[in-house]
Amino acid sequence: MGKIGKISTLKKEYNNSQLQTMQGGLAMKGLTRIPGTGVFKYPYKELDGQYRTGLDPQAAYIRRIQDTLERELEVERVTNLRKKLEAALGDIDLGPRSNFWNYGLSTSTDDVLHVQPVKLMDGDNYFDFTNTLQELAFSWLRVHPTIASSYQAWERGEYPADVQFYVADDEIENAVVFKKKQLINKAIVKFDSMTPEKKKKVARLLGLPITEDTKEEVVYNQVDNMLKQTEFKNGKYQGLNPVEIFNRFADMKENLLHIKDLVKQALTHSVYRTKPNGKIYEGEYEIASDEDDLVKFLANEDNQDQLLTLEGKLKTKKLASV
Repeated sequence: MGKIGKISTLKKEYNNSQLQTMQGGLAMKGLTRIPGTGVFKYPYKELDGQYRTGLDPQAAYIRRIQDTLERELEVERVTNLRKKLEAALGDIDLGPRSNFWNYGLSTSTDDVLHVQPVKLMDGDNYFDFTNTLQELAFSWLRVHPTIASSYQAWERGEYPADVQFYVADDEIENAVVFKKKQLINKAIVKFDSMTPEKKKKVARLLGLPITEDTKEEVVYNQVDNMLKQTEFKNGKYQGLNPVEIFNRFADMKENLLHIKDLVKQALTHSVYRTKPNGKIYEGEYEIASDEDDLVKFLANEDNQDQLLTLEGKLKTKKLASV
């Protein structure tokens, strides 16, 4: 057998009182249901009438994936898989609105022009990808809302308590982990090549408490730790990927990086202050609608005198605080 897909039963724990129920009794025997019985699954139909096929790069579930890397990998995966399966099946359209996914139109269990239901049994359910129809079935089952995308996703509470199955696809999870580690390592190499001054600028823009006096090894350790996190836990970039934000600053032109860092420090040292509505003030005077607006203003060649003035004010503030 070549490559396979696997969908397995979730083994749930039961307390003493629950062990007296039928489900609890089955669990004591290592089962989740009566032997020989299973659950039929059909392709899920979204509210907009499209089927969740696991083959549509524009699918709603893909747009909801917050992690940029995971979203890109899923788009690439489903795009290539649809091309492969449509080539193998001939003239069958596997688009999300195709009649192929309407089981109600099927004339028999041998009807290859329409999708067939899949009966998931207790334990491990295997799908042989050398068989086009089995690989097709796995494509829509792995994105079905009643099947957890992984055991870890179910443990994190991302699926309802009554979900009974999960996708045991180590290849997909390993591909995501590999790609993330690869991007992290590339970011660390990029950080290594920066000058000490640039390292501090980037670190400050990432929201780290770095000053001009912070030792280089402290800067390095803090940025290294942040890059290895799955997401920002709080602050301006909460929920976003640290590597993605790091690369945004690491690849920025030196003059723009300098100005953004200058604005960041000016706010930290109270040269400027931000009101709850996001507007930037100096004393009682509003000087910008937000940080980005102020950066654009200072980056304009016609306003270089204002930039030099800010640098002077910031230097004075720092000396006064020593």
